[in-house]
Amino acid sequence: MSVQLSPVDLRWNEAAEDDPADLCAHGDFEFRIDGDVLSDGFAGRELTLSAGALYLMRTLSRPHTKDAPVGDQLFPCCGFNMYDVAGESDVLILGCPNGEDFEVDHREGGNLVVVRAPEGREWFVDRDSWREAVFAFADAVSEFYARSLPKRPSPEGAAGYRAFEAEWERRRGRPLAILRDETGPSTDGPTRHRS
Repeated sequence: MSVQLSPVDLRWNEAAEDDPADLCAHGDFEFRIDGDVLSDGFAGRELTLSAGALYLMRTLSRPHTKDAPVGDQLFPCCGFNMYDVAGESDVLILGCPNGEDFEVDHREGGNLVVVRAPEGREWFVDRDSWREAVFAFADAVSEFYARSLPKRPSPEGAAGYRAFEAEWERRRGRPLAILRDETGPSTDGPTRHRS
């Protein structure tokens, strides 16, 4: 099955202007599996897509189900605060109880991913297609950060934002705020990025 998963209308906090104090990318998302539209991206929702990208990457190593979620919702409406929790490798992102959610379960030894809509409909996707779609979504969000002003978290939010960046890099294998054309092999030193 083919999976299309992409951010739509990426922006900073409903503003047309770039905002170094806004740590979260916002917008809507398009999600299609074969010919089925799970989200067309035209609803104009104000979702926190940076948290959504991180949560999607978490689904590559563990399921996201009602009993064992990777976050409150896969695509949260809000991500008010990020916390670096002592002894935890994943950042804690707190927000409101709203958002868009799909379950992502693992089957057949991890080679098959089951995407389950809230009403119970299921799609079976091979792990490689899911991974490719998730990384494409994360890379689009990362490029949005790279083309924006560097983030300037408040003193209270700095540790949480650093934990967010660290988890992103650990799960994606490259830093947040990197352009896709900068991720190829390089012979002239380390990969450039903005943070």
